[in-house]
Amino acid sequence: MRNKLFILGSLLIVASMVLGACAAPAAEPQTIIQTVEVEKEVVKTVEVQVEGETMIVTATPEPMMAKEFKSADPSTYVVAQIGYPELIDPALTYETAGGEIIQNVYETLITYDKDNPIEFVPQLATEVPSLENGGITDDGLTYIFKIRQGVKFHDGTEMTPSDVAYSIQRGLLQGGYSSPQWLLTEPFLGVGVSDIAELVSPDLGDDPEGLQAADPALLLETCQKVTDAIVADDAAGTVTMHLASSWGPFLATLANGWGSVQSMAWAVSMGAWDGDCATWQNYYGKTSDQLNEMGLGNQEMGTGPYKLDHWTPGEELVMTAFEDYWRTEPAWDGGPTGVPALKTVIIKSVDEFSTRFAMLQAGDADAVGIPLANYSQADELVGETCDILNDYACQPMEGNPDGQLRRYTNAVGVSRTDVFFTFDINAEGNNFIGSGQIDGNGIPADFFNDVHVRKAFAYCFNYDQYLSDALAGQGVRSNNIMLPGMIGYQDDSPIYTYDPAKCEEEFKASTWEGLWDTGFRMTIAYNTGNTARQTAAQIFQAEIGAVNPNFIVEVTGLPWPTFLKNQRASNLPIFISGWLEDIHDPHNWVVPYTTGTYGGRQNLPADLKAQFQDINSRGVTESDPAKRADIYHEFNQLMYDNVSVIPMFVVTGNTYMQRWVEGYYYNPISSGVYYYARSKQ
Repeated sequence: MRNKLFILGSLLIVASMVLGACAAPAAEPQTIIQTVEVEKEVVKTVEVQVEGETMIVTATPEPMMAKEFKSADPSTYVVAQIGYPELIDPALTYETAGGEIIQNVYETLITYDKDNPIEFVPQLATEVPSLENGGITDDGLTYIFKIRQGVKFHDGTEMTPSDVAYSIQRGLLQGGYSSPQWLLTEPFLGVGVSDIAELVSPDLGDDPEGLQAADPALLLETCQKVTDAIVADDAAGTVTMHLASSWGPFLATLANGWGSVQSMAWAVSMGAWDGDCATWQNYYGKTSDQLNEMGLGNQEMGTGPYKLDHWTPGEELVMTAFEDYWRTEPAWDGGPTGVPALKTVIIKSVDEFSTRFAMLQAGDADAVGIPLANYSQADELVGETCDILNDYACQPMEGNPDGQLRRYTNAVGVSRTDVFFTFDINAEGNNFIGSGQIDGNGIPADFFNDVHVRKAFAYCFNYDQYLSDALAGQGVRSNNIMLPGMIGYQDDSPIYTYDPAKCEEEFKASTWEGLWDTGFRMTIAYNTGNTARQTAAQIFQAEIGAVNPNFIVEVTGLPWPTFLKNQRASNLPIFISGWLEDIHDPHNWVVPYTTGTYGGRQNLPADLKAQFQDINSRGVTESDPAKRADIYHEFNQLMYDNVSVIPMFVVTGNTYMQRWVEGYYYNPISSGVYYYARSKQ
């Protein structure tokens, strides 16, 4: 614009100079200015008459600049979400709230290639082992990791291969069915081994006292199997891992949080296993409460780009940038290097959505957790929408291009929220089962051991209402436990549908004498702030009560850690919980839903677990995909017949954040946000 106005000014000056130098009288010069609007753009034309000739100059102002979105504090990132971590010890943490913190303060040997859940890049290792680079032996039983040098822990000490080996060993030996360690015990110790204690005796899982009383020679032998399987060589700068059998998803398993590297010296100083095989049994099966009391669960000593500043459970968790962070080369094209751009990350625990949304509207939060049911409310603030499936291509929102939020769509989930029945409820001091009897005021501890009761609940759930009210219509019903499209998934599998008549029929077929006439009372709990799970519980409440007014289902919300503890203690008659896959394979679904995490919390009968165990073991060791599928079809039928779980919906969702946030990408396997990749304008 400055050049155009200069031309106009020059012409006017030239005109006056010519007129002043001319002796003969001349016609009075005329300047005519006309302003018109052409396609929303203001155009100014100026006619200048000189020596009887008219010259026209057009001055078009530059287009209006797009609105800028700037944060008041680009160095601080604030997020508000429901719940808070139970603990942040990589050996036990097996939930997304804690997993998000772990992936920012700790690091693994390899990690995901940005948003690709099945491709990996080196992290604390200098390369991803392969047959081509000699990192994997031809038989697939040995993996050699070259450990990066010069990496510092947050206390300034240098990481060594011994720290790497210790971290994996400690996790395996701490064990426990509530931990993610089954993912590592199977490749290291054998298919079907869900916990280290099973090598000592099959009945010692989750029994710390029983394990400590076991034969010392057998205990020593068990520990040595672990230390022989994971060997550090500090001089060579390597860690060598020996597997019990070839395991295709081994690298994928190591890439997640339970593969994190922790300072051995720090962990031992906090009361963790001291590295002596003569003592490992004393550290087995630690609970989250015990680890938090020791400091292992609520403190950290990792190598990640962030370090824990402080944590007030129920209020906030704050991480600050690690100024000595090691990365000088990007992990992926265009990835970050050096000290994090965000110097402070504040994660606030805000269960109430209206409060979270108000923070977002006011610009006090950069992102907040938005339930599906509230998408329409958030959409009113969206000025730009981006499609994850179309390489994150963005376009302005028609009618609201200046909206403060950016929306990312088509986040295809690899998680699901399902309904689980507890077959043998822990009755001790349990308010969730009332009187503990069929007397109209409670239920027996083995109430759901009756398949007819489980089927009745499955038929009484209004799935369409849940899809509409809880998921805003954004979901597809799952026929099977594994995800649609996976090996073994069947589009034509039978599923339980909403059918009150069949619900009544199954209740009347129950083996519980007098159930229909006497009725029952029980409580379904959900984690506070999770409106989808609350909606599911309330649907059970309404539909079960509608079938028989004597059937009373009460609904209560619990803080996430309390909800999780009651799950693990088998206190909840029914629990509505979710699973985010660890590796993209059916084995990662069928095991936790039967013989592992959830199967343990449900107290599945031994004979049923044995049937599932046989199928799971055959499925994971079979290399022929077609034969694998046939094996998992057996699993699907057994699950349907016994209805220990009601599979619900796979969801596709949106993510909302302020438009000044940069660096977003979506990896479905990730536990949460990797803040190192984020920045703000």
